[in-house]
Amino acid sequence: MTEIARFADVYEAEIAAARLRSEGYDPVLGGAEHAKTNTLALFALGGVNLSVPHNQAQAARILLDRLRAGEEQTGEAGPALLAPARRTGRNLGGVLLLVAVALGILLTLTGWKPESFPQGSWIDW
Repeated sequence: MTEIARFADVYEAEIAAARLRSEGYDPVLGGAEHAKTNTLALFALGGVNLSVPHNQAQAARILLDRLRAGEEQTGEAGPALLAPARRTGRNLGGVLLLVAVALGILLTLTGWKPESFPQGSWIDW
């Protein structure tokens, strides 16, 4: 087996492998299942690698290069396969962090303190 590509996105690797399969290649994804279960494993493994048998490597690389260049379209006006996609919600973590910090500052400035539970309000064991 020869590695022909490495992907930082496991689903992009799955799409590339499916496209190669549709053309008669025999691709194997390395690390895809680990990355699906634990996204931090994706970084530890260095991404998902796409491998094919040695005799298919050169032709498979050419096909992937054509797909990445946008030479093959999914439809008349559709985006190119494997082209960088716009992802909404990528900055959601940053927005949530900003909201949490702002809320913490607001609560600190207003002097709010959480109420403690009164003794005996829980079942005594």
